[in-house]
Amino acid sequence: MYNVLIRPLVKKDALTSYQWRNDDEIWQFTGSKPNITITQEIESEWIEKVLQDDSSKRFAIICNEEYIGNVQLTNINSDSAEFHIFIGEKDFWGKGISQLATYQILYYAKEVLKLKEVYLFVKPENIAAVKSYQNNNFVVTEQNTEQLKMSLLLSDLPNTTLSVFIMVYNHAEYLKECIDNILTQKTNFNYDIVIGEDCSKDNSREILLNYQKLYPGKFKLLLYPHNIGAIRNQNEVFKNCLGKYMAICEGDDYWTDSLKLQKQVSFLEQNPEYSLTFHKIKELSSRQQPFTVKNPDVEKTYTLEDLSKQNFIITVSVVFKKNFDEMPKWMDYSPIGDYPLHMLNASFGLIKYFPEEMAAYRVGSGIWSTKSRVDQMINTMFSLSFLLVHFKENRQVYENLKYQYDNLKEGLTKIYEDKNSLELKIKDYNYIETITSFGSLLKILKIKIIKKIKI
Repeated sequence: MYNVLIRPLVKKDALTSYQWRNDDEIWQFTGSKPNITITQEIESEWIEKVLQDDSSKRFAIICNEEYIGNVQLTNINSDSAEFHIFIGEKDFWGKGISQLATYQILYYAKEVLKLKEVYLFVKPENIAAVKSYQNNNFVVTEQNTEQLKMSLLLSDLPNTTLSVFIMVYNHAEYLKECIDNILTQKTNFNYDIVIGEDCSKDNSREILLNYQKLYPGKFKLLLYPHNIGAIRNQNEVFKNCLGKYMAICEGDDYWTDSLKLQKQVSFLEQNPEYSLTFHKIKELSSRQQPFTVKNPDVEKTYTLEDLSKQNFIITVSVVFKKNFDEMPKWMDYSPIGDYPLHMLNASFGLIKYFPEEMAAYRVGSGIWSTKSRVDQMINTMFSLSFLLVHFKENRQVYENLKYQYDNLKEGLTKIYEDKNSLELKIKDYNYIETITSFGSLLKILKIKIIKKIKI
């Protein structure tokens, strides 16, 4: 597997690329070889000149952190551009790297430059290149004995195999670690990173824009003009994740295995009866007792019925099929997003657990961790209410969810009845004091649900 990225070409790349210009074998299928020997100085001057050309965008192809070739768009106008690519390091020929790099610059042309069409010229005898372009939905539009013209309407660009789902709000402290580890992924498929930045008060948005400039073929940024809240942000990011599969990584978490995506996607491709995969995580917390559910040290298969008993999935570990294009309408009002999403996905197939530790989960830095115990319990009951309605036809799942709900109800009753409990925080106490009885609390929940959505 390879980690393939494109980044803006820079002047110092001439120290490597000048050698490619003088190699007859490289030019066999790519354009015309220069009729003079190219020196470092000539190549450097050329790069400096073309980088000032507003009608072109030029990028270096990076594979496993090594500069191996160039890819570019030239003759750019408001609608179209001409595409060029070559792999200068011959050890990387025939390994699918060109196709991955090609997709990234096409993604950039569509999502950032907002072009409608990209075209290219290729020699007919370069069969491998023609096939690679066809895999990205290029079609032959003109041809003669010397060259083919191939074109792609960017509306026909295939979706990525996987989309990484990220919600960001005031995550600047952790964001670099999160994104850097995503960008180390080694895959034989294309993936994009879809990020909803909800008007953070720190410099999260600036950090994201800089990443998009540095790796333009990977990022789709949703930059809202005003704060829309976590629930709407979640739904917007979900709708914009167009991959066959999705992975989730909150802005304060990060992945630790560069083959994480490949392992999980390969399993789902080979086992269509499964809908969702997850794995062991490393917990980052100052707590003496683990916050997360202890996962086994062996591979295991779970079902929807198992998951309905409790949420044992940490979201940073999941890769799942995108089983539906938009969230159910009731998700607009669920104060918890991850557990309902896992339940919905599990209703489409089995759940696979991998015992390898492939991500780090940061406990205590999110909004949920700052909520009081009573708030957490009420929000969980609120979300379970929606799940109870959604799964009302599945008797076992319904009973399991109802058992969770009833336990929370019992716990809240005890808290209400024991207002002097040493475990009761002042915030919880003040909240409960505004409610005349526990029955009133449940009534409030019911009214909330009825007002938000008909069920």
